[in-house]
Amino acid sequence: MGDQKPFRVIIVGGGVGGLAAAHAFEKANIDHVVLEKGEIAPARGASIGIYPHGARILQQFGTLKAVDDETYPIEKAKDLLPDGTVFANSDLFKFLRQYHGYPIPVLERRRFLEIMYEALSDKSAVKPHTEVVDIIDSEDGVKVVLADGGIEEGDLVLGVDGVHSLVRSLMWRNANTAVPGMITANEKKSLYADYSLLIGFSETKAEMSQSDLTCTHYPGKSFLVIGGKKHTFWFVFFKNERVHWPALPRWTKADAERRAAECMDCPISETQVFGELWKTAIRTELVNVEEGLFKHMFFGRVVLAGDAVHKMTPNIGLGGNSAMESIVVLTNLLNKAIKEHPQGKPDRAALQSLLTEYQKERQVRMRQFIDFSSLATKTQAWENLWYKILSRVIPFLPDDTFAKQASALFKAAPKLDFVPVPGNLKGTVKWDDEVLEIKNRKVISAPSLGEWTQSMLRWTVKPILSLCVMLSFLFVVRGSKASEVTESA
Repeated sequence: MGDQKPFRVIIVGGGVGGLAAAHAFEKANIDHVVLEKGEIAPARGASIGIYPHGARILQQFGTLKAVDDETYPIEKAKDLLPDGTVFANSDLFKFLRQYHGYPIPVLERRRFLEIMYEALSDKSAVKPHTEVVDIIDSEDGVKVVLADGGIEEGDLVLGVDGVHSLVRSLMWRNANTAVPGMITANEKKSLYADYSLLIGFSETKAEMSQSDLTCTHYPGKSFLVIGGKKHTFWFVFFKNERVHWPALPRWTKADAERRAAECMDCPISETQVFGELWKTAIRTELVNVEEGLFKHMFFGRVVLAGDAVHKMTPNIGLGGNSAMESIVVLTNLLNKAIKEHPQGKPDRAALQSLLTEYQKERQVRMRQFIDFSSLATKTQAWENLWYKILSRVIPFLPDDTFAKQASALFKAAPKLDFVPVPGNLKGTVKWDDEVLEIKNRKVISAPSLGEWTQSMLRWTVKPILSLCVMLSFLFVVRGSKASEVTESA
């Protein structure tokens, strides 16, 4: 037994999820390798925003300060009408910082990946230009076959290879081979796109904001512009007919140029039109805005995380944070199982049990994030009359309404449960795991009626549902008041 190899995870994908997994497994002393078919930190995509629940994880990794130093935190959130008129000016990000203690930086995705890679203690575990072609799953282990004929052996494959995940396809094949009909056609079609997205970034000029987010609303279209210290990031969403996987189109540079030409004179701030950003763009790309949550997050010795299994629209910017969350949940479960097993190597039954627990937890939480993100996408693009009305009602709500809804989601986030949070920034809202730790140290007393009611509301009412109900109610009330004024006049 002395020569038994340690439990080993083969991570496929070297993006946000893959590098987060490398950090988490380093902290847990779990043997691993990261296989990335391209280069690390490629010149693709635009930005990534780090919300408080993601920042707390980065603080555990030791990368938060480097991320924060790259840019200024977002301050204001402005909403504009198609003619450039500002109709909402929110302190959303100020409230979130007040609630949780963390600023919200937005930086180039490529630079974020560079920071994550540079901070790894063992970079030799990351293998760029290493393409996976097959996965052979067995009772005692798993083999990953590489394009160059090589083989990586381990105990678990973690697929964080993005929305077009090869690992997911291979997992589906293995599942349906072992259990015919397990992965249905309907499940495969869970991934779909209603929108396409023109993304890019430009150098931030002296006359441009370095810390504001603006959203310009149009019927079937929206613009998001985020100012930063070095770069201004921008996103143009276009409503299309729904397309399901695997028929999602691949857009060309000509398609991007065509879409951009439609928007050249569209206001994207009080003083600028889109064409000014487009002409100074450093990098641009037209992509699909996929969304979807797959029922099966694992099979056998293969498990998925990030966009490969829970893809959300990017209007709020929760995708990267959610990938890090899933990595943390999986790492906590693996770390516990490895420590509890006499030889430090959970058998297949123990592995299936912890992966089932991972799937159960992630399904519920990722559904909340996907729905929350979808609501923002539809509201910003005035997908129909209801969403247009919704966007115009929001400014009449208390300024902290949306921040409280977001905070309710963030505070329930996981962290590595075996690593302290160094210099933990404190806000006015406690994390759920902090509250649990405090309760575990105290004698539990019977809750008051008020505490019981708050608890029931917190755990039984989805944040999105409560937001919609509240907005609908306020719209009806305000509409009734307006009618009364009109009739009395």
